[in-house]
Amino acid sequence: MHWKVCLSDLDYGKREQDAVEAVLKSNWLTMGATVARFEQRFATLLGVRHAIFVNSGTAALHLANRALEIGPDDEVIVPSLTFVATANASLYCGAMPVFADITSEDDLNISPVDIRRRITDRTKAITVVHFGGYMANMDAICRIANEHNLAIIEDAAHAPAASLHGKMAGTVGDVGCFSFFSNKNLPTGEGGAVVTNDDSIAEKARSMRSHGMTSLTY
Repeated sequence: MHWKVCLSDLDYGKREQDAVEAVLKSNWLTMGATVARFEQRFATLLGVRHAIFVNSGTAALHLANRALEIGPDDEVIVPSLTFVATANASLYCGAMPVFADITSEDDLNISPVDIRRRITDRTKAITVVHFGGYMANMDAICRIANEHNLAIIEDAAHAPAASLHGKMAGTVGDVGCFSFFSNKNLPTGEGGAVVTNDDSIAEKARSMRSHGMTSLTY
């Protein structure tokens, strides 16, 4: 017997085609009013103050690390099971990713027990990946972060609108990151988002997204 398991499948119809045509007819193909509306509605969906859209989930992770002022001599604990962008985002900032194991064969999310083992005096943040749509043990991870004064970045590329105990993925830590790549749950072809309730993080992310321009006129 031969099994064919698709990584993802797209189900687009006339509604999506009309939306794309409307953008093309607007003559504004980058950012623009459509993106601004998407940011507002995504922030409302998650219940956060800020959603800053970027060109990829990788860019979102990079901006999250930069906005938290992660840099050389810092360490960021990351899951050992994830796409390479999760670790690369810290490397882009000159920091060292430190890999922590998964919880078990039945829970593929990062292990709070192993996170605690990996903490050193150089550790500045923990990057959590909510793997396959299942949220990590954020209660335990937040306790560890609070004990050691560490920031939390949530890579929620697999988990838009996922929730646990009434808290939505990407909204529990300091900053959340999403991907809208074509194989994700909410695909636009390319794209990503940084979400946060922290005004300072949002201001830095918006500024870096647009090379210092913090406002655009649509």
